[in-house]
Amino acid sequence: MVVTGINRRHFLSFLATAPWLCQQALASSNSTEANLLASASKGADGRYFLNTLTADGQVSLEYPLSERAHQVINHPHQPWLIAIARRPGTSIDIVDYQTHQQVAHITTQPGYHLYGHAQISADGRHLLTTEHHPTQANGRIVIRELTPPFAIVESYSTQGIGPHEFRLSDDQQQLIIANGGIQTQGRTKVNLATMRPSLVYLSVSSGHLLEKAELPNIYHQCSIRHIDLSADGEVVIAMQYQGHLADDVPLVAHHRRGEAIRTLPLPEHIRSQLKQYCGSCCFDQSGRYAAVSAPRGNQVMFWDMREQQFLGTVRLKDACGLAATSVAGRFTISTGRGKAYRCSVRNGQLVTDVLSRSPFWWDNHLTRL
Repeated sequence: MVVTGINRRHFLSFLATAPWLCQQALASSNSTEANLLASASKGADGRYFLNTLTADGQVSLEYPLSERAHQVINHPHQPWLIAIARRPGTSIDIVDYQTHQQVAHITTQPGYHLYGHAQISADGRHLLTTEHHPTQANGRIVIRELTPPFAIVESYSTQGIGPHEFRLSDDQQQLIIANGGIQTQGRTKVNLATMRPSLVYLSVSSGHLLEKAELPNIYHQCSIRHIDLSADGEVVIAMQYQGHLADDVPLVAHHRRGEAIRTLPLPEHIRSQLKQYCGSCCFDQSGRYAAVSAPRGNQVMFWDMREQQFLGTVRLKDACGLAATSVAGRFTISTGRGKAYRCSVRNGQLVTDVLSRSPFWWDNHLTRL
């Protein structure tokens, strides 16, 4: 479905001013907000929540959700958090983290479900989500206005099956999308023998395919699930292998436009402990270092991306959420057991400190406001 007319023209108009708006968004952030973290969670009573944490890991918001969320993102100009339901959920909740009040509750079009990830345009006027309808093979990018009635102004194919995490380029001209390649019915995977994951670059304004990168066919079951984008255009990739646990396959890679997907060095004795599953990935503030979590293997791994060097790993039970801090080489880590940690790369060494423990079991992703 593509909606045209005045709303679509407004959407396209933001592209021309996006670089200026991006600078303004950064300038408008105050120090208090910059020290907050946000995550979805599950409480001890089984209910789902949207939370904020202070810089020292203390919970400062407990907002109940109707279904489990996956990623939480923040608005560039308003004190809003947006929680996206995990697949096959249909809910998008917008909450004011200062007043702790709901701004809006949005549901997908009939038959569509979300994949748990979203992005917001630099001007704060549009919300982009990855979605799917069972009558269509490929996933969709769906773009909504972020003002009532939250109308859909554009929708186009992700050029692949099972889109998951994606990023908007800094100039707001490109979408970089991780197409996991897995066709599902509810939570059931139905095409593992024929799946073809891909990393695609699309034009934001038209949806046209700019570039598509795939792994060698021998690795076609390495589902490209999570990505992060550095300021200079490098993409770090975290994968989840759908084949046998004993298979020797890559789980972490990186990419630049015009090049092939390249795996990152990872010692075999560590790779074999990850249970073929990486959960999240993140560049640090400088873009030099990258972290990738493996919650089933209870580890978080680190690389020097400039030198293409594996730095090491820290062992943390069920660690998955990752967020860069404002300090180069420093990350915040959250776990499904309610703990938060801070890990720093210092002279090539890893130093980890416990921040806090809470009664909330943090979901897979962590966001720094």
